Amino acid sequence: MKKLKVAFLWHQHQPYYRIDNEFILPWVLLHASKDYYDIPEVLYEFPNIKQTFNFAPSLNLQIDEYLNGEARDKVVSLTAVSPKDLSDEEKSEIIRLFFLANFKNMIQPYPRYLELYDKAHSPDFDISRFEDRDWLDLQVWYNLTWFGYYSAKREVAGRLFIKGKDFNENEKKSLQDEQFEILRKINYQYRKLKELEQIELSCSPMYHPILPLLIDSAAAKESRPDQKLPEPKFTYPQDAERQIREGIETFNKVFSHYPRGMWPSEGSVSDDVLKMLIDNGIDWIATDEQILFNSLKNKQVLGTEKFFPITFSYDESKINVLFRDHFLSDRIGFVYSDWNPKDAANDFLYHLRSIRNAIIKNHGEDALDYACVSVILDGENCWEYYKDNGIPFLRDLFSGLDSSDEIRTVHCSEAVEEGASYLPELNHIHAGSWINANFDIWIGHKEDISAWNMLSKARADLESNRHNMGESNYTNAINSLMIAEGSDWFWWYGPEHQTKNKSDFDRLFRHHIQSAYKFMGINPPNDVYLPIDEQIISSQNKAPDSKISGFNLYDIFSDDKMSGRFNLNTDSSSMHRVGDLLDSLLYGNDDDFLSLKIKFLSRKPDLFELRLFFDDIGIDIFVNNNSCKSDLKNFVFAGFDDSLIIMIPMEFTNDIKKLRLRIETLYNSNLKKYPAENALILSLIK
Repeated sequence: MKKLKVAFLWHQHQPYYRIDNEFILPWVLLHASKDYYDIPEVLYEFPNIKQTFNFAPSLNLQIDEYLNGEARDKVVSLTAVSPKDLSDEEKSEIIRLFFLANFKNMIQPYPRYLELYDKAHSPDFDISRFEDRDWLDLQVWYNLTWFGYYSAKREVAGRLFIKGKDFNENEKKSLQDEQFEILRKINYQYRKLKELEQIELSCSPMYHPILPLLIDSAAAKESRPDQKLPEPKFTYPQDAERQIREGIETFNKVFSHYPRGMWPSEGSVSDDVLKMLIDNGIDWIATDEQILFNSLKNKQVLGTEKFFPITFSYDESKINVLFRDHFLSDRIGFVYSDWNPKDAANDFLYHLRSIRNAIIKNHGEDALDYACVSVILDGENCWEYYKDNGIPFLRDLFSGLDSSDEIRTVHCSEAVEEGASYLPELNHIHAGSWINANFDIWIGHKEDISAWNMLSKARADLESNRHNMGESNYTNAINSLMIAEGSDWFWWYGPEHQTKNKSDFDRLFRHHIQSAYKFMGINPPNDVYLPIDEQIISSQNKAPDSKISGFNLYDIFSDDKMSGRFNLNTDSSSMHRVGDLLDSLLYGNDDDFLSLKIKFLSRKPDLFELRLFFDDIGIDIFVNNNSCKSDLKNFVFAGFDDSLIIMIPMEFTNDIKKLRLRIETLYNSNLKKYPAENALILSLIK
């Protein structure tokens, strides 16, 4: 029986957080003890399972800088201070930072940590309510909860998990030492698994930029012809070349070999990018399935073409391309975390077997010699949503793959070696990223354009002043701008993603612009000192300020009628999923009806499902395309091109003034919850 190949690629990535001698955010060190060590560790239990790990070199660089003592982050510094020596400002920072963890899996299971959380989040909390023992326990627990399944079983961490409270300074110091001990083991661990031929290692460009936009920001127009461009337009192919070259060299310095493959930042590709990667010796890259379908838009496709690597060629040079299956990738990233691990693993295997059957049906069984399912996602960000950091799920999944007579795992290099000759070669690839096959996340909003304008002007100023600078200053300036070219700063601009650290990403971006001007020896423009969005942390949510008046259905809910608003197109996460559907919820009430307007990101799709759960009043409403059903009889529903309107009689709300609402959508086989946790709180005016 011929087996279906599956190639997993785990992308390990952090942007460059350093300002002077401090890492502004602690995620390199915290994810090191939770994910970068733990996720490959499970592979020792399954020697026949092959995986590919991709590193952003900016992550490798920061690991070295931690170990060399060149910089430390604020969590490390605040943890090291004895409680008796903490200032009120430091205590406030601890309260702000030391609960930034998944509540369900990283706070709630631990009685003492939960006690401190409840105490810190009580309405009448004051820092004077924390005693020295509270501060010390909080310092330990925040670092301890970021130890993963395996690292938590090591001697020091395991001992402290058992003790649970009343820690002392020596134990805290030992825990911090243990963090750095794990950090030291990470590069060795990946090199060892590479020597055992169980994993392949690949890399991204140096500071994780969106390569097509560096080469020419007009690349965004291929998918969005009306896309506004930076002024001046950003056109620096030499920067893209430098990001690729330095990324490859940094990878070689860390892992003692050159990578065969590359995950271009955010799966972002264009013809120019692939040509540049060929010239830099890269054999394969990976991007999203929609890139393939857009590249084949004038050809008849079956849909299973995405399971075959394809060769892109120009001037007799070639590079092979794998296409990410976003359904299976997103099931690991977003769906399975709440499932029983064995059920999740069985579901994943079921879908793989279904894919195998579809390939045989469409292409014949011999096509399995060439086909490969590519599962690609972040190697760190989803696991905090899983119990036990996802290890039970991975064990069940790898066990099922290991024993299967229908499926086998391969490295990405093996996948392209065995399969890239099946489909006809491409000589043009659609310019886009893994998110909706466009660049909207990074250049599609006014905040993005403001950031690109700032970066583009700084880059032009550098070239204009190059003749006035020494080579050392020019190198330092270009390096600062390369950091500013990273994708993460732009990820957090615009409405799609929200985080409590959003202002830190804005600060980091502008710091690196300022740094470049410092090396140029000229003063930065004034706007470099101002946050790109003064309301950058605002959730854009508000309660209604008055009842609806003079309203009827035929107003079609003009936005100024609805003073209550929730922005649904946000996610407190560094992850993004295909299948996002809703933009916002507008609401308000008069004496007769609670009125809701649910707005879509664009036009309402033809096939979707939407459910509304009003927990307090026991009402569920189900929308299937253009029909609406509910046990509630006396309600109003209307569907429009870009929105839905639902009106619920106020009599059903009784005396409730705060109504909890949960919304779920099913679109493109992806289930999305709004919000991801808990519920929206609707304020009613009575």
